Amino acid sequence: MMVTGQRPSAETQIKNGGRGMNRLKLAGGLAVLVVIFGLLALTRPFRFETRGVEVGERVPAYSAPNLAGDEVALDDYIGEVVLLNVWATWCGPCRVEMPPIQASYDRYRDRGFTVLAVSIDAGPGYREKVEEFAEAFELDFPVLLDPDGRIGRIFQTVGVPETFVLDRQGRIAKRLIGATNWDSPGNQALIDELLRM
Repeated sequence: MMVTGQRPSAETQIKNGGRGMNRLKLAGGLAVLVVIFGLLALTRPFRFETRGVEVGERVPAYSAPNLAGDEVALDDYIGEVVLLNVWATWCGPCRVEMPPIQASYDRYRDRGFTVLAVSIDAGPGYREKVEEFAEAFELDFPVLLDPDGRIGRIFQTVGVPETFVLDRQGRIAKRLIGATNWDSPGNQALIDELLRM
């Protein structure tokens, strides 16, 4: 017999198959899952605009100043194949990736290929850091400055380096998260193919 307000004895719980404890465990487990999924939802950035960041889509409108202070727009390069690289001076993989990017630029620039390297460096002296980096790596393609990280919001990037290869019509032909050897045979074949189109 059970008096109201008292917990059932262990013997009663065993006789009932432990249903009360099982329900309690189930409710606790569900509560933990709700909390976990809630935290995941809160830590994920909200994405309202998704157009233009997937392969095959037209590139979103974007512009940023170059090292000389002149505004450079992606639309200025319609008709060329563009390697749009998002990077930062403090990024180790970006440092590894830059020489092959320069080699690709040297190989293809006379055929309608360009590189736009968008630095997301920010904070005091960011311009000088980017200039020193470009000089140290002997970069002679356009280097753009985006200390507010607008490109990350517009293109929905997840980090650096991240690269978009654009065809002559301004459509995204390839999107790559992370560093790669842009002077490799596979990437050369992609650029060659896009330049023939």
